[in-house]
Amino acid sequence: MPLMDRIYVRSFLDMTYPEQAKLVDKVRTIRSSALSVAKTSSKRITKSAMKNITKAKKGGKRKMLSDPTKAAKNALDKLSPDQIALIAGQLQNL
Repeated sequence: MPLMDRIYVRSFLDMTYPEQAKLVDKVRTIRSSALSVAKTSSKRITKSAMKNITKAKKGGKRKMLSDPTKAAKNALDKLSPDQIALIAGQLQNL
């Protein structure tokens, strides 16, 4: 029996309502199971990701630390004069 003799095609609109519902349910279950499999497999770490993690831990790229005086000046610039006076008063009491 040739391959083409075994393939039967029916129009979705020509099917009865229960057949349409069964087909829609079947496609829905296939898609939802495929999505759940895709979600679980995406949590795995690939070999290249593992290599990149080990390179970073060994001392690959290091982030430069920011200057603490710049950070302090930026924080003080955001304060009002009253708040600065209050902080200065608290430091004098120590």
